[in-house]
Amino acid sequence: MGYLMSNGVFRISLQVEDDPAGLAKRLIAFFTPYLLVENNDATPDLTVCLHAPQAFKDSWKARCQTPHLIRKSYAEGFTLKVWQGDLPNGDSVAWDPESKVGYRCSISTRKVDFYGAEDAFIHLIELVRYYGLLVESAKGSAVLHSSAVVSLSRESVTAFAGVKGAGKTTTMLEYLLAGKHSYYSGDKLLLDVQDGRVRARGWPDYPHIGLGSLRQHPRLIEEFPELTGMINDPACADRHKVLIAPERFAEVFGRAPTGSSWLDEVVLPQVTQSAEVPPQPLSTAEILALIDGDSVFEWPAHFTISTWHGIPPSGTDIPCALSDGLRQALSRLRWTYRPGHRSAPASDSLVTPA
Repeated sequence: MGYLMSNGVFRISLQVEDDPAGLAKRLIAFFTPYLLVENNDATPDLTVCLHAPQAFKDSWKARCQTPHLIRKSYAEGFTLKVWQGDLPNGDSVAWDPESKVGYRCSISTRKVDFYGAEDAFIHLIELVRYYGLLVESAKGSAVLHSSAVVSLSRESVTAFAGVKGAGKTTTMLEYLLAGKHSYYSGDKLLLDVQDGRVRARGWPDYPHIGLGSLRQHPRLIEEFPELTGMINDPACADRHKVLIAPERFAEVFGRAPTGSSWLDEVVLPQVTQSAEVPPQPLSTAEILALIDGDSVFEWPAHFTISTWHGIPPSGTDIPCALSDGLRQALSRLRWTYRPGHRSAPASDSLVTPA
C-alpha cells in the first residue's frame, strides 16, 4: 500500500510494508491540509517505507556504533538521539534503542526505510517535516518563523513572526478567541511569489502553548481540563510550555481550512512590552532591514534535524537568502509592531466554520 502526498512543491511517497501502530494514518492526518494525497506517478522528493521495529536486523544494530544527536529539546520526547553506522552497500543505518526506532537510508534513491511502532511517531513526523523544509528551501521557498491565522473567507493570512518568546502563539490565540479568523499554522509559513503576490502555505507542528497564555484566557482553561493542575500550580512558571497532542489541539481549535492562501500582513508581537504603546506600522526601510536580518526567517540547510541522515534534495544548491522577487513582494505588505496583550472578547466557539 502506498500514498503520494504533495503541496505542489514538496512531494513524498509513503509506502507501507508493515504498520502495527497505524503511523501512516496518523502521519496523513498530521500533514492535512498542508500535504494532500495525489493520484499520479510523479517523482517524489523523498520515499518513506514503514516497517515494524522487529524487522530492523540485529546485524544492522551491531553496525550502529556512532552516537548522534538529531535534536535537543526541552519538551519530553522531542530530544531525538540515535546510534549510526554504515552497511557494505553504502546505505546508512541508525537505531534509537529507547524508542525502538530504526532508519535505513539510501542517498542514491532518497529513500528511508523507517522501522517503528507506538513510540515512533515523533521520529517520523520530524523526519518528514524537516526534510520537507529542506526541499522547499532548495526549490526557492522561504521559511518564515511564525504562527498564523487565515480569514474566514480563506483569502488572506496574518502571520505572527519573531524570535522565540516574542508572543507568536499568544497573539495567535487572541485572534482565534476573537472569532474572526481560523487557525492556519502553528510555527512556520512557507513563502514564495505567485503572480506578483506572496503565497503563504502552512506547515504542521506539534503544538505547545505557554502556561501564561492559558492562564490569561479562562475559556482555554475550560477547553483543556487535563492541564488544570499545572495551570493552578504556582511552581509552574508562565513561560513553561506544555505539549498538546495534534489531535487534541484540532478538537479545540479546528484544523486549518486550507493549506495555501495569500499573505496579507506580518504582525511582530512583543508581549513583554506595555500594551499602552499603540501598534506601529514599519516603514519600507525597516521591513527590508528585518527581512535581511536573522530574526524572522529560518534556513533548513543549517538544521541538523534536516540533514543528519545525509540525504540531499534533488540538486545541491540550497540558498540561504530570499530571492529578490520575494524580498520586494514582502516589502510591499503591511508589517506591524504590536506590543503587549490586546485580548478581544471570546466568541462562542473556537472552531470557526469550515
